Amino acid sequence: MGRGQDRAYETLRQRLVGGHYQPGTQLREEPLAREFGLSRTPVRAALKRLVEDGLATADAGQGIHVAEWSEHDIEETFQLRMLLEPHAARLAAERGGDALLESLRASNRQIASALAKGGADAIVKIQEANRTFHHVLLDHARSPRLRAILDTMIDMPVIIRAFYLFTRDELEQSLHHHQDLTIAVEARDGELARQVMQLHLRMSYRRFMQHRSEWRRTT
Repeated sequence: MGRGQDRAYETLRQRLVGGHYQPGTQLREEPLAREFGLSRTPVRAALKRLVEDGLATADAGQGIHVAEWSEHDIEETFQLRMLLEPHAARLAAERGGDALLESLRASNRQIASALAKGGADAIVKIQEANRTFHHVLLDHARSPRLRAILDTMIDMPVIIRAFYLFTRDELEQSLHHHQDLTIAVEARDGELARQVMQLHLRMSYRRFMQHRSEWRRTT
């Protein structure tokens, strides 16, 4: 893979994960190639990788579009995360060390600081720290297959944008789960880490679906 393709892929992936494009938006090769100063070939390859990640869809004759997420997609994603991510947390607790522990503590401090200070960018900071927390655990599980499956699920745009729906109390409770997971990692207690992650994801799913339903009733 060339550097141009990698640059286009990483930039577009960050945009998709961050909700820069609306679901269903067409990603056109020609304007993107002009933007990145590349030929269409590396941009086409980058878009293909985004389709493989599940962040975009390709339809014959219709081009490539930003993925749209149905109720079924959301439920399936959470169900798979609830099956697999607790196992990843167990492995991380058993296999991780001081570097993992410090990374988790740093993410927790960032979330706590954003909650305390508030401000227009607080949710963005919480999103980023939350994403880092989950990806760091996944990194230290040292399981390439788990990572390949879970990476995109953690970065699912509709889930990331859900942080704007959560109340302060719900965000604080989520932080408490992260702190409990950190304690489990410090103790090298894989079973405790598994249980806390299971609870964390189940609560996140229930909150998300409740707020999504409420939002739909008011629009």
